[in-house]
Amino acid sequence: MRLVIATCSVDYVGRLTAHLPSATRLLLVKADGSVSIHADDRAYKPLMWMSPPCTTVDADGTWTVTNKAGEQLVITVEEVLSDVTHALGSDPGLVKDGVEKHLQELLA
Repeated sequence: MRLVIATCSVDYVGRLTAHLPSATRLLLVKADGSVSIHADDRAYKPLMWMSPPCTTVDADGTWTVTNKAGEQLVITVEEVLSDVTHALGSDPGLVKDGVEKHLQELLA
């Protein structure tokens, strides 16, 4: 997983167009190729994202992320504050004990 904190602007070109003006954001690039752009005030939901399969080309500070339908995220990086990559390995998955209904009954 690659985690980049950068000042950047983002444009989506596809079924519609969308623009994020320049601000400091978290760019998350997962091993499956997906890319998501996050702000600090939106909990877990990204501002924009591109699901796999997609390809990323980094040329002169501009990342162009393209999916198989031809939709693109164009990320213009102005300043990189942090750029780290970590190998997370295989995830063992989520193990659940009970369901939400059981929790609601216990809390009632």
